[in-house]
Amino acid sequence: MYCVKCGVELSNGQTECPLCQTKVYHPDLISDGEQTYPRDNTPHDKFELKGLMFIITMIFAIPLVLSLVCDLSINGRVLWSGYAMGAIALAYIIVALPFWFRHPNPVIFVPCDFVGALVYLLYIDLETQGGWFMPFAFPAVGVVAIITTAIVALRRYTKRGVLYIYGGAFIAVGAFAVLLEMLISKTFDGAIKFVWSIYPLISMFIIGMMLIIIAICKPLRQSLKKKFFL
Repeated sequence: MYCVKCGVELSNGQTECPLCQTKVYHPDLISDGEQTYPRDNTPHDKFELKGLMFIITMIFAIPLVLSLVCDLSINGRVLWSGYAMGAIALAYIIVALPFWFRHPNPVIFVPCDFVGALVYLLYIDLETQGGWFMPFAFPAVGVVAIITTAIVALRRYTKRGVLYIYGGAFIAVGAFAVLLEMLISKTFDGAIKFVWSIYPLISMFIIGMMLIIIAICKPLRQSLKKKFFL
C-alpha cells in the first residue's frame, strides 16, 4: 500500500503517512466522514457551451455561405446552392440546434426536425416542379413524424409499459409500409397496388405482438429476464 500524495510505501497497519501525514484510506477501516485524499486545488476553466455552439454554428455557416457565393459567381443566380444550403440548414437543425438549450426536450425538437425536412422537400419539389410533395412527401413524412413523436413522448413521460410501446411501434411501422407503397404507386404509377409492403407488415406485426404478449405474460417476462439478463 502506498501514500496517495507522496507515494511512500506504507505498512498495512498504518493509518497515516509518516512523511506527509496524509490519512490513509483502507476499505476495512471505518471512515469518520473526513476526506482521506488531498484536495485538487488546481483551477479549472469553466466549460462554456455557448462558445462551443458558436464554433459549431460557424462550421455549418462557412460551407453554406461558400456554396451560395460560388453559385452566384458562376451562374449569377441560385441554382444548385439552394439544395446544398437546405441540406446544411436541415443538418444544423437536427444535430446542433437542441444543444443551444440547457435541457432540450426531444418531444419538441423531434417534430421540429420533421418540419424542417418537410420544408426542404417542399423546396426541392417546387424547384424541380415534381408535383410529388402533397400526394407523397407530406403524408409520408407526416405519418413518420407522428409515430416517432408518439414513441419519444411515451418513453419520456411514462416509466412503465416499455414493451407495449415498442410492440405498438413495430405494428405501426408495418402499417406505414403499406401506406408508403400505396402513396408511391398512386403518385408515380397512377394506380394503387400492393406488392412488397405485405412482407414488412406481417413481420412487424409478428414482432410487435410478441413484445405485447411478453408484456402481458409476467412469468414469461421474468423467465426471459433471467435468461437474457434484460
